[in-house]
Amino acid sequence: MTIYKIVGLNTKWYRYQKNLTQEDFADLTNFKMAYISTIETGDANLTLKSIELICRSLGIEYQDLFCVRTAKLAKELPNRVDTYHKSMQ
Repeated sequence: MTIYKIVGLNTKWYRYQKNLTQEDFADLTNFKMAYISTIETGDANLTLKSIELICRSLGIEYQDLFCVRTAKLAKELPNRVDTYHKSMQ
């Protein structure tokens, strides 16, 4: 797995943990929704400024974005955050 993919999957993982849609997350970060999708698929080459903003918006530590264990868990997430939280109840 590439570092881009790991960061993208972890972004998705922590966004889901906060019960945020991509639209909600875009509002928090001022990123466009299309860019959120690009990040989460591992196709974005993020700047340190963007990484800092993602972490601050999600309330996580920087190292959390680089964790392989949670990235692997994120691969199993459904396409929609509301589907995920309904299945957890």
